[in-house]
Amino acid sequence: MLLLSFERLGMANRQSNHIEAYKWIHFLLKNGGQVFQSKHELKVITDRFPEGHIYPAGTIFAESPDFTPPSTVLTEEAAWKDEYLQSVKRLSLPKRIGVYNGLNSAPFCFDPYKAVLDLFGLDFEQLSDEQIRGGILADIDLLIVPGGPDAGESYYAGLGDKGMEEIRQYVWTGGKYLGSCAGAYLPLTAKIGTPQTRMWLNIIDATDSTGLDYWRTGTGFVRVKFSEDGHPAAYGLSYGSPSTLDVIYWEGPGIETTDAENVTVLATYDEFLASGSQKPNWQVDGNQCAVDSLEWSNPLSQQRFDAYLKGKAAAVEATAGNGKLVLFSFHPEFGSPVTGAWEQSLTHLLILNSIYHLCSTDIE
Repeated sequence: MLLLSFERLGMANRQSNHIEAYKWIHFLLKNGGQVFQSKHELKVITDRFPEGHIYPAGTIFAESPDFTPPSTVLTEEAAWKDEYLQSVKRLSLPKRIGVYNGLNSAPFCFDPYKAVLDLFGLDFEQLSDEQIRGGILADIDLLIVPGGPDAGESYYAGLGDKGMEEIRQYVWTGGKYLGSCAGAYLPLTAKIGTPQTRMWLNIIDATDSTGLDYWRTGTGFVRVKFSEDGHPAAYGLSYGSPSTLDVIYWEGPGIETTDAENVTVLATYDEFLASGSQKPNWQVDGNQCAVDSLEWSNPLSQQRFDAYLKGKAAAVEATAGNGKLVLFSFHPEFGSPVTGAWEQSLTHLLILNSIYHLCSTDIE
């Protein structure tokens, strides 16, 4: 067996090319291979780390000539005992991924999602408003709704009542939904009598108290803090508590949840870092998304961050009927706002982990 760690401090130590590693995982899954993700810490004895090494979450699959396996994973005999199987999840990929690209979809949001899926070898199809109104979601296993030019209301212009109802019923009857920014606004529930009762799906117990006023915040670099529970969407990124990650924010919702059990906060907004009006003291020219965010005409400020985002939910998991959703207020597809190439951004792991979480099941 082979264990690959993708935790933030050990990625380069155990796997120098995590992109190829994930592509190999996806190749295996597409071709009937069995891949498991550990949900708890494992101590691994390897030739490189003879004293042992602790991994908070790893991926295990049949040995491949492309990688050098550790000499033991726990112990070869104990690794697959019943009690161990209870601590791993069998990964699976959605057979059909649909990415919304309708009338008012923004290329600067759609294109990075396409690039992430292409980068990691995940097949998908673009979905138009006409296709969604025509019922294509009945055959889609995962719907991804990227960001757009506003707080989700522009999608109503293309989808109309019919398209909105198709998405609503898709989720309610068991569909899987992944959204960021405007795609995170869309499933929210509006206050009665407000315009967003027509322009949002109104399917989860969460809202944004400022409604459609996305312009109130702006664009910039922020730090989010993961929940203490160690949600699977943050595997490889959160380690201990507190645990934070720097991300690119672009006028997304400050999600407010109720006490309902069907919404779980994955991360909250913790700290303002930089923006076009308060420039970072590091170079970001390896990531064009980061460069573009600094040039946007509506820069985030410390004051706006404190007033509208500080402590609010930055990412949530929710259920609606039989469906499951993961929503990011920020843009994991935009990559990291730090020095380095877009392709190497750790934020992309949030997307992969969310796909695994939405579409995989625990071993019974």
